[in-house]
Amino acid sequence: MKITAKLFLSLIFIAILSMVISLNFSIISISRRYEKMAKEEIAAAKKVAESIFLENLGDLVRKALFLSELKEIIENTGDLDELAMALEFKNFFFSNINIKILNATGKIVLSHDNSSNSHIAEKNLEQITFLNKKRDPLIREAGVFLIDGNLCMAAISPIIDQETFRLKGFLLLEIPFNLEFTDQIKEKSKTDIMVYVMGHPVTSTLTDNNGEMIFPRLAKANPDEMVRFQPGGDRYLLDTFSVDDYQKKKVGEIFVAVNIEKIMAAKKVGISSLLYTSLLIGFFVILTSILLGKKLTSPIVNLAQGAEAIAGGNYDIRMKLESKDEIGELADVFNKMSDSLKIQRDEIRELQQFFAKIIEHSPSAIVIGNESAEVITMNPAAEKLLARPLIQFKGKPLFECLPRFLPLREDYFKVLLSGNPCFYDSFSVVQEEVGEKILRLTLYKIPLPGAPAEVLQMEDISEKFELEEKLLHAKKLGTLGELLSRFTHEFNNLMTSLLGHLSMLKREVGAGHANFERTVLIEDVALRAYNLGKDILDFSKKEKMKKESMNVGNAIETVLNLLGKTVLKRIEVEKNYMDSTLTVLMNKEKFLLALFNVLINAKDAIWAAGREKGLIGITADRIYISKAKNNFIRIKISDNGTGIEEKIINKIFEPYFTTKGEKGTGLGLTTVKEIIEENAGWIEINVKKGSGTTFILFLPEHSA
Repeated sequence: MKITAKLFLSLIFIAILSMVISLNFSIISISRRYEKMAKEEIAAAKKVAESIFLENLGDLVRKALFLSELKEIIENTGDLDELAMALEFKNFFFSNINIKILNATGKIVLSHDNSSNSHIAEKNLEQITFLNKKRDPLIREAGVFLIDGNLCMAAISPIIDQETFRLKGFLLLEIPFNLEFTDQIKEKSKTDIMVYVMGHPVTSTLTDNNGEMIFPRLAKANPDEMVRFQPGGDRYLLDTFSVDDYQKKKVGEIFVAVNIEKIMAAKKVGISSLLYTSLLIGFFVILTSILLGKKLTSPIVNLAQGAEAIAGGNYDIRMKLESKDEIGELADVFNKMSDSLKIQRDEIRELQQFFAKIIEHSPSAIVIGNESAEVITMNPAAEKLLARPLIQFKGKPLFECLPRFLPLREDYFKVLLSGNPCFYDSFSVVQEEVGEKILRLTLYKIPLPGAPAEVLQMEDISEKFELEEKLLHAKKLGTLGELLSRFTHEFNNLMTSLLGHLSMLKREVGAGHANFERTVLIEDVALRAYNLGKDILDFSKKEKMKKESMNVGNAIETVLNLLGKTVLKRIEVEKNYMDSTLTVLMNKEKFLLALFNVLINAKDAIWAAGREKGLIGITADRIYISKAKNNFIRIKISDNGTGIEEKIINKIFEPYFTTKGEKGTGLGLTTVKEIIEENAGWIEINVKKGSGTTFILFLPEHSA
């Protein structure tokens, strides 16, 4: 039998089923409508109560300003009787507001209280925060304050002489959080109000049959749950908003209670009427279609259960319907669809895992945000770079979590709108934990079917950036060395000419002349300048890296002459060469360079320590190393600086590592280590914390 015949026989059942479904949805609709009404009422009441609360604070400031500018207040700050009378005439305008007059030093001189109680007194005046901090006395301020376990609103306004502009005192207004305060909010918001201070109940407009105040039993208000404050009493919905003090710290809560008894009664009447009517009509229809309905709907029920299972992700289910009608064909289609969905699901999962692995193992830090710049996810590299886990970012505004990236905010939304990526070759970020980092950033849009997303890709190029800077600095030093070599060459040419003329002048003047000794002195100075230039030229000369036998003492003297008193000013050099025959086989320029760098390092350590009198000690002796079965020359160069910190002592020979900031290249000690080790030697370091450092160079002795 075709589905058309079955449908004809099922009309009655469908009618009943439709009625039941309609009734169910009608009841749900009625319930939701009345629940929505109740929620809207509590939400509106909360909004109104919160607005009235904030209006009170603003009104307090306006009244403080108004009262502080009254002529009778300004002129009578010194006459307390006249001042009290002036305030008495304004009582009608300051209902439930306590007034304090303070002198120019901030001491209360007059109190005029209009409420049942006042929390502010001379003894606790320091708890009014804006009176304790350094502030401009002409500024008007207001806020909520917690004073001795009580809450109040307070506003302060300066009293200024309008002619001399002299500060005569302050006007301090107070509204205590008492029953009068809650009654005022209740009157305007048409809802009951309860006040909690630091988790403790203070006042409430709700009372029981005995006139006692009622407070909610719940720790937190839930606008989705009804509350009965007493057995058999009316039902209420509760909501709350927090009360923050002047320093934005939560000090209390205000509960809003709305009576929903009438709404619930109306809901009950509506549902009852609908049920009685529907049950009366449906009884006769259901009675005649129960048996027929079971038989006709069983295949459809099976199909519905199968579809629900597929929707739940069970793609292994099969429809076993043997009928040859359209329902049987539909069951076959369901089975094919289940197989197809299973294949597609597996493919999608593989793709998701594939792309997730790409992001997870990417060396670049990746942060993905939505169209509101809220963080969706980030990969482990981003967590490591930002030094914070994903849980601290997810669902939160990116630029609030990372304020140092705030300059990217405008470009973030430009990329979202235009779709064009944005690049930053070097973006500086200063982090408290790790210092400054240089990042290469890329912003690009991901066009998703729903809301678009955006990727912030970050690559840490701090080390590369620093390396490039140091390489550039090293090139500058190399260029400077070449310029110095050329200058010294020209200088020696001039000194050669000068020495020649001085020699001729000395012969012309003769030994008996009065200026002969002065001429000899000038020639001696010029000769010393010529020899210094010659040493500099020898030091910077580019020659083949040939090795030669060198006297260690002479090499040290050559380097000390190069440094001279200008470089080693205020530094005394103590020399002790145990044997004048100590020699090594090395390239001359490299040996001089190694000694030069160690001495410069010692000089810098002394200057960094700020010593009034610097001391560099240099000793050279011979020592037999049994392991090497050979004599070695041991050169000790010590300083009286502060010494090297233990945590960096293993890094000082690394290329480009320096503690001198922009003044250092980080190549000096690296060069020394390379020179010594390529000549079968080694370096040892002795450090005395706060006393200095000793570098010990070991080189094989050369026997001629």
